[in-house]
Amino acid sequence: SAPPHQDHQVGMARRLAAAAAAAGGFGYSYYTIYHKRSNIQFEGWEQTATENKLGRMRSWFPYPKAEADTTPTNWVQCDDGTSFNLYSPPSREDMKQRIRSEEFDILVIGGGATGSGVANDAALRGLKTAMVEMDDFASGTSSKSTKLIHGGLRYLALAFQKTIPPKSPLDLIMNLHYDHSMMQVVSHDLYERAFMIQSAPFMTTPLPMMIPIKHYWEIPMMWISGKMYDFIAGSRRSVPESHFISRSEALYQFPTLNPEGLKGAVVLYDGQQNDTRMNLYIALTAAQNGAAMLNHTEVLHLLSTGGKPDSETYKVTGARVRDRHTGETFDIKAKQVINATGPFADTIRKMADPDVTEIIVPAKGSHLIMPDHFSPDHMGCVWFTQDGRVLYLLPWEGSTIAGTTDIKEALSTQPSCTLKEVDFILDECNRTLSRPMNHSHVRAAWAGLRPLVRAPGADPNDTKKLARDHVVDVVRGNLISICGGKWTTYRKMAEDAVDKAVATNPGLSHATACATHDLKLVGADRGGLVCNQTFDKVVVTLREKYDMDKSVAKHLMQNYGTRALLVAKVAEEIASVDKEKTKDHAFRYKRLATKYPMLEAEVVFACRQEYACTAVDVLARRTRLAFLDSKAAETALPRVLDMMAAELKWSSKRKEQERKEAVTFLESMSMPLN
Repeated sequence: SAPPHQDHQVGMARRLAAAAAAAGGFGYSYYTIYHKRSNIQFEGWEQTATENKLGRMRSWFPYPKAEADTTPTNWVQCDDGTSFNLYSPPSREDMKQRIRSEEFDILVIGGGATGSGVANDAALRGLKTAMVEMDDFASGTSSKSTKLIHGGLRYLALAFQKTIPPKSPLDLIMNLHYDHSMMQVVSHDLYERAFMIQSAPFMTTPLPMMIPIKHYWEIPMMWISGKMYDFIAGSRRSVPESHFISRSEALYQFPTLNPEGLKGAVVLYDGQQNDTRMNLYIALTAAQNGAAMLNHTEVLHLLSTGGKPDSETYKVTGARVRDRHTGETFDIKAKQVINATGPFADTIRKMADPDVTEIIVPAKGSHLIMPDHFSPDHMGCVWFTQDGRVLYLLPWEGSTIAGTTDIKEALSTQPSCTLKEVDFILDECNRTLSRPMNHSHVRAAWAGLRPLVRAPGADPNDTKKLARDHVVDVVRGNLISICGGKWTTYRKMAEDAVDKAVATNPGLSHATACATHDLKLVGADRGGLVCNQTFDKVVVTLREKYDMDKSVAKHLMQNYGTRALLVAKVAEEIASVDKEKTKDHAFRYKRLATKYPMLEAEVVFACRQEYACTAVDVLARRTRLAFLDSKAAETALPRVLDMMAAELKWSSKRKEQERKEAVTFLESMSMPLN
């Protein structure tokens, strides 16, 4: 037998091993139940009494305040019987009261994709953050994109060609060059494309796009371009590989393609999104992470200390703002102000320093919406126009979107599409398709301003040559502006802006590192507890438990994620007012417009859960009806006004004001008359 001291050592080792195992088990349980669930903040924490072992174990640990959500209406049940309490954001009034009474580390001006991204990034770093937006989340540039999450096919071409598109093999050879800056843009964009697609997988989807080929010499050129696009994306490609298809296959997959001279096509993949709802979900995620978010609040002027802008002690310390609905004015104090106002960045920069040089060149991009029969449900088309632009024809939200133009434009809060731009897009489409388009097919026509950044020595009149990459600018008073960029790179833009703030402001030294690289947004079932991130299960629940039509169920899932279950509860609540009609499917899920799957219940949900304050907020940015069909939106307007007036307690005067403003807005979304 072993000596006594060895027995003692063995016994001690066993006891230590048992203690380590117990500590490890406890730690893993703590992580699973506390840390992991604190990250998902009750988005899908199982709450049923039966077989809820984790729920019982959870009571052994204190939980973060951010998790608690006892709102009775937020309990939902899946088709397998499990129940969940989904996240509900604070009311707008609560947000405003907090912004008025607290002092913040960071104040973000601008509620587009970038501004909301900055707020989310800063809040996740432990910085006390507030954000104000003059109009609504995504009311400007962020709502008027081509709806793509992409690396930039044109930038890839410009990395190797002085002018595009090449007209012949000789032209291709004579114009060869290499622009590393363009290659960097493509590389950064493709990295962020992967992030965006995984951040809200219920709302984003890979979309194949066909590049028609009319000359045999273009086949190897386009095939190599597609493979290079894949190679640059690397392991984070997140979409299928590009490939060549024959002429017959191209016509099979895209029947409306013009067969004349067609030699085949290269199919490459990018991502597609619903831009305004993506923007909204970034803002809601920022709110869930602790940021105070307030829309319809304009900045009147910046607050500062230390004298005039030319003083060494001059410092921007916040802003005086006005609630555009109540008229209330109040000050927001912050250690750091970040300007994320897109094409209006120079306006805020001049508030800090009136002598600053303007760096933004607004460029207008217009889009048309046509019926869905002009494009297949799951295949887009992209080609180079005769003047070197890229034009897309894509399926989107049950319609076809075509665009875009690229024209220098004066700064405006409500840009509109001109007849000349409409004709340009239609002519290009008719050059590529066999089915002719005309003005009668246009259901909506709208335009947005891109915030292009002026580079030293660049021609400001040629918008195709201005940078789409972003710039972090710092002016006197340490006002930081994040300028330029594109939708796909909003996360990186936000990260760079907050990095600059932390580096230049000693008061933010407590900030942690950026934590948005793998972040999923609200509604994305971050804990995998509602549907294990298999969102078809949400569709099944909506159809089986709530007796929904398939098209409506898919629409809700693709726009709300797990929160679609809350919309279904609101629909049931509305129907329950009339007991006779509660079981009537058509009554319970009444649509805003017969041709589209948007429900009246979404109007109420937008008011209660998504900070909708105006009829335009609902018609344009919570639903997309105004973007898809301006006439259908005009028809739905009276019902939207009635529902919002009841929900938000509007006076008759306010209701009439909302009607007039909505009519004016819808005119800007319609086919121009001259």
